[in-house]
Amino acid sequence: MNPLGNLKHGGHGTLTYARWKSMMQRCNDPKHARYARYGGRGIKVCERWQQYPAFLADMGDCPSKDMTLDRLKNDLDYEPGNCQWATKADQNRNRSHCVRLTHNGVTMNATDWALAVGMTPNTLLQRLYLGWTAERALTTPVKTKIYRKKG
Repeated sequence: MNPLGNLKHGGHGTLTYARWKSMMQRCNDPKHARYARYGGRGIKVCERWQQYPAFLADMGDCPSKDMTLDRLKNDLDYEPGNCQWATKADQNRNRSHCVRLTHNGVTMNATDWALAVGMTPNTLLQRLYLGWTAERALTTPVKTKIYRKKG
């Protein structure tokens, strides 16, 4: 049975089906524009999710048009336990090029850490670029500049 073919599952035309079909194409169709970043680098869709009804049973309906399917661990496959519905902003925080830091047993990306400790992401990234440890970069207070009027 062709997983991209016309199945009688009642999902055709729904947002959830569109998200499933896109996942299948990214991982299985070498002609797909994003194949190189998915199937081309070994990301697969688990056996269970080759059939839309099983995918729907595990993931539920896509909550809104602003959400897409996100893998929690970017180097693992599309499978139960590694996927969630997420907004584009959430997904951008989980991209493979994001700098991730662990401090006090908690791992987050640099942007989330910076916001959590009250500095700009740029300040944190500059500190890391200069060779600071994660602990030093996250715990050293940010110096604020004081501007004085001339005259």
